[in-house]
Amino acid sequence: MFKDCKIAFFLAYKSIARGNKAVIFLVVFIMSLAFINLIFVSGILNGFIVTIAKQVKTYYTANIVVNPQEEPIKKDYIIHVNELQEQIESMPGVVATARHYKLAGTLSFDKNKNGKLKFISAEILGIDPDKEKLINNAYQKVVDGYYLDELDRDEILIGAEIAGGEYGGLDFLSLGGVKAGDKINITFGNGIYKTYRVKGILQTNLDFVDMGAYISSKEAESVLSVYNNASQILVKLKDGVSEETENDYQNEIKKLAPNLEIRKWTDYMGSLKDISKSFNSIALMVGIIGLTVAAITIFIMIYINVVNKRRQIGILKAIGIKQNIIILSYIFQAMFYSVLGVIIGLFLIFSLIGPYFIRNPIKLPMGDVGLALENNAVILGIVSLILASVIAGLIPSWNAARENILKAIWG
Repeated sequence: MFKDCKIAFFLAYKSIARGNKAVIFLVVFIMSLAFINLIFVSGILNGFIVTIAKQVKTYYTANIVVNPQEEPIKKDYIIHVNELQEQIESMPGVVATARHYKLAGTLSFDKNKNGKLKFISAEILGIDPDKEKLINNAYQKVVDGYYLDELDRDEILIGAEIAGGEYGGLDFLSLGGVKAGDKINITFGNGIYKTYRVKGILQTNLDFVDMGAYISSKEAESVLSVYNNASQILVKLKDGVSEETENDYQNEIKKLAPNLEIRKWTDYMGSLKDISKSFNSIALMVGIIGLTVAAITIFIMIYINVVNKRRQIGILKAIGIKQNIIILSYIFQAMFYSVLGVIIGLFLIFSLIGPYFIRNPIKLPMGDVGLALENNAVILGIVSLILASVIAGLIPSWNAARENILKAIWG
């Protein structure tokens, strides 16, 4: 078997060495483009997914969310929150926790001061501003005014989509153009009516956040007439933790509070999960198209080569070269084109294209999208391209090698 491979390799080498250099260059160039297309599209679409996930964790949920009891009796609040937060924060690897109060309310604003109010409904969160800064970066996204302070009582922070005007993209669902310093009215779900001064406007480009309003937890407790409770607790873990590690922390927190609902950030992706699945489907379809183009290119190249060397193939068979050696020689040729194309493609991806997108990410409303390459995707791309090339080279060479010797020699 080893001897057969040596002969096949020698035949492949001679065929390539005596081949048209321009054609060889063109085929290798097409292979490298096919590989780059395969990896690049996958990397960019994965970059979208990574950016979305980062936005959700950075501005909305942190890593883990602790919710009130659902079974056997549903409860509205987590009780003894301060004690539970201390227990969770004592776990190695937990950076910080923050509690939220969830309130429903109707917001109104008289933009033109003519008595014509605009009303919208929104979720209002009571937050601990100092703790909140430890678990997310929303405080860095205030585009007008200032972030909340711990002791703020009659002031509110609103999302850009609530404010509207120059900040929001859905003006018909907003208050029509609120700015920092304006006053808005809120009627809470329990009937309490209050007027708040808008301290700042928050714009993260994540609808979950930008369609909300935020007051201090002290103010929320005053409205709800509660103390040391919470609607949820957000838990931030150290950066770079894996999904398996998050699962471990989820289980450990569950041991501390077995009756509470403990969820990971992925449970709050909502429709963004469908977007991620769609991106994966698009990457798969584009990859299949790229592999098909590469395989057809190799097929045509080998087919033309076989047609032009029918007589040579017949002579090789006549002098005793086995059929499988001839087939293997053409498979080696196909592998030469694909492997060289992969090497060039990898060089371009990691030395030029990747660094370029690190310095110049794509600016989108959801955030900066770069090239997120996964080792598994790169390996799969390499294997897929080489395998497609081998199959494409096998078909014409197998047909040619099976041809009758005299018919091949005499044409």
